Amino acid sequence: MHVMKTAFFRIAAAMAAIAFASFSISGCGPEEQPAPSPVPTPAPTPTPSTVSVTGISLDKTSLSLLEGNSDALTATVSPDNATDKSVSWKSSDSGIASVDDTGKVTAVKEGTVTITATTSDGSKSVTCTVKVEQSALKKARPIMEKIYEAWNAKEWNEPWIPGETWPGLEYDKYLNKVGIVLKSMGLKGNIPECIGELGDLINRFSITDAPDLTGSLPESFAKLTSLQYFGISKSSINYIPDIFSGMPLKSVSIQLNDDLFCPLPYSIADSPELKTLHIHYNRFTGEVPESWARIGENLTFYNNCLSGYLPKVYLEPWYFDKYGTRVFWQKDGYGFDMTDVDYPGYWNINDLIWPKGNVKDLDGNLFTMDEVIKKNKYTIYLVWAPWCPFSKDLMPQLRDYYAKYHQDGLEIVATVQMSSDFDQWTDLDGQKKEVAEKGFGQWHNFYWDPEIYKSYLMATPEAEVYDSEGFIQFSSIHDYPDPVRKRFHKTASYDLIPFLETLFGPAEEQSDYASTDYSKDGQVLTLQKAKIGKGINIVFMGDGYTDKDMKAGGLYETVMEQAMEEYFAIEPYKSFRDRFNVYAVKAVSKNGWIGEGYTTALGTTFIGGQAVRGNDEKCYEYALKVPGITNKKNLLVCVMLNTRKHAGTTASSMSLQSSVAYTSTYGNDPELFGSTLRHEAGGHGFAFLADEYVSHQTMAPKEHISSYNDLYEKYGWYSNVDFTDDPAKIRWCAFLNDNRYDDEVGIFKGGALYLDGAWRPSENSMMNMNFEYFNAPSRWAIYQRIMKLGGEECSFEKFLEYDAVNRGIKQSSAPRTRSTVEWQPTAPPVIVP
Repeated sequence: MHVMKTAFFRIAAAMAAIAFASFSISGCGPEEQPAPSPVPTPAPTPTPSTVSVTGISLDKTSLSLLEGNSDALTATVSPDNATDKSVSWKSSDSGIASVDDTGKVTAVKEGTVTITATTSDGSKSVTCTVKVEQSALKKARPIMEKIYEAWNAKEWNEPWIPGETWPGLEYDKYLNKVGIVLKSMGLKGNIPECIGELGDLINRFSITDAPDLTGSLPESFAKLTSLQYFGISKSSINYIPDIFSGMPLKSVSIQLNDDLFCPLPYSIADSPELKTLHIHYNRFTGEVPESWARIGENLTFYNNCLSGYLPKVYLEPWYFDKYGTRVFWQKDGYGFDMTDVDYPGYWNINDLIWPKGNVKDLDGNLFTMDEVIKKNKYTIYLVWAPWCPFSKDLMPQLRDYYAKYHQDGLEIVATVQMSSDFDQWTDLDGQKKEVAEKGFGQWHNFYWDPEIYKSYLMATPEAEVYDSEGFIQFSSIHDYPDPVRKRFHKTASYDLIPFLETLFGPAEEQSDYASTDYSKDGQVLTLQKAKIGKGINIVFMGDGYTDKDMKAGGLYETVMEQAMEEYFAIEPYKSFRDRFNVYAVKAVSKNGWIGEGYTTALGTTFIGGQAVRGNDEKCYEYALKVPGITNKKNLLVCVMLNTRKHAGTTASSMSLQSSVAYTSTYGNDPELFGSTLRHEAGGHGFAFLADEYVSHQTMAPKEHISSYNDLYEKYGWYSNVDFTDDPAKIRWCAFLNDNRYDDEVGIFKGGALYLDGAWRPSENSMMNMNFEYFNAPSRWAIYQRIMKLGGEECSFEKFLEYDAVNRGIKQSSAPRTRSTVEWQPTAPPVIVP
């Protein structure tokens, strides 16, 4: 009870105090106000604790930069929960490399600096060493200036911009390497020794189309220790030393340098990184290392002057089948000794060449190639065509030869594959008829069924000869190098019979007959007299014809008359035939054979390939027997050779402006000799036209160009080729400016015997592949000489009036006298004083 009372009174007192305080606040006078009670002070907020920096690090402690480049540094402050993680940056030399407040470092100039990152409290710092290097491009500039000056190259301009103001110069900023890649830049002189000063700055060196770049690759080139790509093409460089050891080469291309006559630089293939090695159409000498075979399909070293025995790896079927033709073929007079290598008929031959399995001949009898080959000493596989003039020449000879030597082990398997329009042959009845009528049924003939054989050979005639084991002894189909045994790269139409004669014997017994009656020697026949103008003289004569050929209407007179008709068979000679006097002079030879051991009236002889030469003075002597021809000037003498050998050469005299054109009669067949006569006598002999075909896959040598240009400038000769492709300057620019010749006249690469550095006016022509068509610039040259020698007015406008008869006849539609693939050029003209 006492406790409860005490509590009660305490509560009451408290309430009274509150009431008093309320009364005072609500308006009581001062005297009534009680003393105010103090306001309690709030408790202070606790201050958070500070986390101090304990360390700082950088993501890079060293850095290399090229001038002008930048990179970022990243600073990491520890611990992760440090109170203040800000960092300040400083460069020890901002003139070498500067740094911004984010840590981005910018290289200014060559040198070394220290970049320092410091925490905001200054307690911790860390450094990065920055090395600034000059770019390879900047280092290379003074060296490049010396190199270009040595080459007498173009004027180079500021600013220094690779590929623009300095064309031919490359720069890889990621690798910091420069490259020299120059094509058709007019370089002159030698590659200077200062090239070595580029050292490891350069990783690519390539020069193309630099015919005036001469001399040797300098020894200092060995200092280019970072070189990965090396190439020299179409230059006149003559020596490359063996200085490539240690270079990290990946690709090498050395091609079409015809003056490059030196030992093969073997170290050029040392690099284990090498993936491509193309070394062809130069004149390197030496043998080929076995190790090079590792490069496989990206290795070529053909058309050089290499020799010796090839390592066995190159002769393994796996390599030979895939890559053989890329490595074996070398220049004439060189090549690898393949004497011990036998080439089976199926080696590198697919199903399109041989008929495989059982074959049904035209009479329905079954045979296989393997059976035929095993049964005979030698078997000819022959592809021919009834429409082909060269087949027409070969087949009767082969028929007679087979009849003579079949019993001695000679067999033939023959088929027709290609039609006259170069499609696959489908005329089975036509083949049967030709075989039956021409007596070709003695051997195995079969039909090349287009349903079975989906392709065919694109040349005719073609032949291979196999021994009884099936090894190739003769081939016009394949082009494997074989400098000792010479089995490949033959021409069936005129090589096959001579080859068979080495196996079995002569096709016919060469007559020992010798002329005794020379009374007809020097007799002149007038074949045609000019009806317009002064009369332009052409004299025909033959060599290798005996007294038995000289009777009236006999072989000699017939061939001369046929030759005249063939000469005037096409334009422009056809239209201007009435301006010519045409004569024939009989020349009685002691023997009816041309060649060693035989005596002929005009002394003609074959001198290799398709070249033939004779006694020019003796030919002119016979021509002067014609009444009215009193001197040798402006005279064309056409000498028809009594031979089947494919040959032709024209000898032209600068002082006389006359020519002697020697032409094979291919067995006195005008269908065969006509085109050769028109090329030699009509093209070279009368109009002094150049050959437009290509014999050398290289740049025309400077001496060659100079001699052709001299003949053009002095005499107007060779107007159908040129050594510039500038449409405004080329010799037939007048035709290029006349839209009537848009479809006929152009600028075609290759001519005057060379692929590069020479151009011709049409794709094909009489002066290229003996197409029955003189192109417009050639017709203009013929027209000018006819008008000049005939004493008539000559102008380009009058020529254009005449030439309307030719315009619109496209060269592609010109009739063909043979397969263009089979065609073999005769020898280029011989120029005499």
